[in-house]
Amino acid sequence: MENGEGIQFGLSDKSGALMMINKKERQILRDILAITMKSKGGKAYIARKFGPEYVEIAEKLLESLEG
Repeated sequence: MENGEGIQFGLSDKSGALMMINKKERQILRDILAITMKSKGGKAYIARKFGPEYVEIAEKLLESLEG
């Protein structure tokens, strides 16, 4: 989704509320997530902090951010 202010992507926060992020926010999120997912330590941190199923969630999120 995009409007005149450059909002392009929707995410949900912990409460389930939809958050819209702009192009610059999407770029930084994509770059940080790409670096994290290339690292064994990064994947291990995600699994330890959020649970092992979140590694797959992070991979899917990264794919959607790249597409």
